[in-house]
Amino acid sequence: VYDTLADWETGYTTAFLAQNGYTVRTVGPEREPVTTMGGLRIQPDLALAELRPEDSALLVLPGAGLWDAGDDLAPFARTARAFLDAEVPVAAICGATAGLAREGLLDDRAHTSAVSF
Repeated sequence: VYDTLADWETGYTTAFLAQNGYTVRTVGPEREPVTTMGGLRIQPDLALAELRPEDSALLVLPGAGLWDAGDDLAPFARTARAFLDAEVPVAAICGATAGLAREGLLDDRAHTSAVSF
């Protein structure tokens, strides 16, 4: 979770995972609260530096205004690389796919993001 998170994008996914035996944990840049696009304040369970692929089944990166507003979310894209290197699936939604593309993670990987030119 991060500031400007598109809070509507993860609802079905997190509900499905939670109802099927997975523990959903929120991860922020730090443990300080973040504010979503919808104005919700979320207190992350973990800081990004505490997240470990070997303790995870999936990384979900929702869209956010910050994905295209600078490098604030680049650490999340770098974390996605570590997850993929550890063969842990990564799901990027909307603007998060742009962050993965900038990290070079979509160059040789099939994806359903926007057309590249």
